[in-house]
Amino acid sequence: PVDGEPFSARLAGVKADGELIFSDGTMQRSIPANALVRWGAPVEPARGPVAVLTDGGLLSAEVARIDAGQVAFESDSLGEVRLPLESLAGIILAWPSDPAGQDRIIGRVLAAEGPSDRVLLANGDRLTGVVADVNGRDVRLDTDGKISRLPRDCVAAVVFNPALRAQPGGPAPRTWIGLDEGTQLPVDRLASTDGLIRFVPRGAGVNAKPWSTDARRLVFVQPLGGRAEYLSDRAPDGYRHVPYLDLQWPYHNDRNVLGGRLRAGGRMYLKGLGVHSMARLTYRLDEPFDRFEAELALDDAAGAGGNVRYHVYVDRRRTFSSEPVRGGDPPAAVRVDLAGAKRLDLVVDYGQRADQLDYANWLDARLIRPETPRNQIPPPTRRQTQSEPRP
Repeated sequence: PVDGEPFSARLAGVKADGELIFSDGTMQRSIPANALVRWGAPVEPARGPVAVLTDGGLLSAEVARIDAGQVAFESDSLGEVRLPLESLAGIILAWPSDPAGQDRIIGRVLAAEGPSDRVLLANGDRLTGVVADVNGRDVRLDTDGKISRLPRDCVAAVVFNPALRAQPGGPAPRTWIGLDEGTQLPVDRLASTDGLIRFVPRGAGVNAKPWSTDARRLVFVQPLGGRAEYLSDRAPDGYRHVPYLDLQWPYHNDRNVLGGRLRAGGRMYLKGLGVHSMARLTYRLDEPFDRFEAELALDDAAGAGGNVRYHVYVDRRRTFSSEPVRGGDPPAAVRVDLAGAKRLDLVVDYGQRADQLDYANWLDARLIRPETPRNQIPPPTRRQTQSEPRP
C-alpha cells in the first residue's frame, strides 16, 4: 500500500469503482486503487507465441487467424480474443528461453521502422511484404502479389508495418495487470464478479467488449495515476553520467541500463529507472510530495558482479546513503521525506570494483502525493513526452 507496511494477502475482489479487496484468510481489507503501489508480481511468459502490443503489453496466446484488420488469438486464460492490427507491434513465435534473448527480440519488434510488414527468420534473415496470415502451420507473406508460405519453425517473429501503428492518445492507462501465463497488459475498467476478473485492454479499441478470465489467474496489479507518481513517467530536469573510462551510459525508463526489462531477486518490475555508475538524475518538484520511495538493487543481468552505493539528495542536501550494494543482494527499500522539497537528486556512485557490471536499478521509484479525500485522484502533473533519454 502507499501508506503502511507491506502485507501478504490474496486479491479477493475488485469493485466497479476500482477499490481492491484483499483477504488474508481471517479478515478483509479494502484499498482504493489510487492508494496502492502494487500487488503481486508479473510472471514472464514460459513459451511462445507472445504478441507484443504497441503500448508495451504482452499477450501470451496462440495466433488463430488474421482477418478484417484484426488478429484473433486463442488464449489458455482468456479464450478467443481479438486485437486490431494497428495495436500490435508484432508476434514473437520462437520465444527465447533466456531473459536477455527475450528482451532483445521484444526490443527489436518495438524498435522496428519502415513502411512494410516483415518476417524475422530463425536464421537471422529478414523478408518484407504484407503478412497475409499466421496460423499453426505457417506464415503467409504477400510480396508484390506472390504468396510465400513459410513454415512456423523457420520464423522467429512477425513485425507489423510500423508506419500503421496506432499512436498513443487519450488518458494514460489506469492499471497494469499480469496473468499467470505471462500476459502483461495496461487496462481500463478493471472489475471482478462471480469469480471472474474483467477488463478492457488499452489496445483493444474504443468500443471493445471486456475480456474476462478466472480471477485466480490474476497475479499482478499496479495502478497508475494515483498518489504514487513514478519517476519513469516524467522527464528528468537533468541527467549526468561520469564514465569510469570512456564509455557513456544513458539512463532508461522502465528498463535496466542495458535496455532489458527490470529484474532483481528473480522478480520482474514494470516500473523503475536503470542507470550505471556514476550517474545523477535530477527532478524538480513542482507540487507538494510527502516522500520518495524505491527499492534498490543491481539488475539480475549483473549476476554476482557489480558494486555500487546509492545516494538521495533533497534540495542539494544528502539525506540518504546506502551501504555497498552488490549483485545478488535482495532489493532494499528506501524512503525519504520530501515535505517542502523543491528538488530531488538520485545518485549512483562507484563501489569497490570500479564500474564493472554496475547495472543499478531504482525499482518502482516513486513520489508519494499527500493524502486526498477518499477516491479523489489528483490531476496528473507533466508526463514524459519522449521515449529516449535526453542528455
